[in-house]
Amino acid sequence: MDLKRTGRTVIVNGVIALVMGALMMVWPGTSAEVVVRIFACWLAVIAISSLVFAPKGGRTGSMVTRAVLLILLGVLIFFTPMLFASMVTVLTGFAIIFFSFLALTVSFFIRRMGVRSWWVLTVIGVLGIILGGFFLVAPGAGVTALIFTLAGFIIIVGIALIALGRRLRRVDRQMKSDPHRNGPDDGGGDVIRGEIID
Repeated sequence: MDLKRTGRTVIVNGVIALVMGALMMVWPGTSAEVVVRIFACWLAVIAISSLVFAPKGGRTGSMVTRAVLLILLGVLIFFTPMLFASMVTVLTGFAIIFFSFLALTVSFFIRRMGVRSWWVLTVIGVLGIILGGFFLVAPGAGVTALIFTLAGFIIIVGIALIALGRRLRRVDRQMKSDPHRNGPDDGGGDVIRGEIID
């Protein structure tokens, strides 16, 4: 694997994620529609850059398929931004409510076992049900909260990708400067020279 080229690809994707996440958060006078379209563009740009900066011989069939699917998803989201935003908000609401009921069930179970901090899970479960209900009843308002969460997540992903890319490039430099790695190939064994004494 070409670690230097792979590291560069990861860093480029990380920078793109940082820029897109920042745009989603600070775009002046932004609306949910604009932000969702920025997210759609990010998906497409990530897919294209992964193909362009792929390591030599790294453009496998699965990678091309993944990139094409991401581009198609980005196009679909770009042309139906509010439908996508509302769907994600409603699905998030259902997921939050599901995990909140799970937390309540676990809290009642550990209460019977005598665990004193059972009430923490109960509070989390109740708050989660309220938040999930808010997402379901008012998806428009929920979209805004979700967008900021999504933007924050994309920024964190960008930072992590940049750190990973720099780490890969550092490992590549260390491997190239390793004298044992660059030495002549002697078959992997030690050669002992000497004289034969009769």
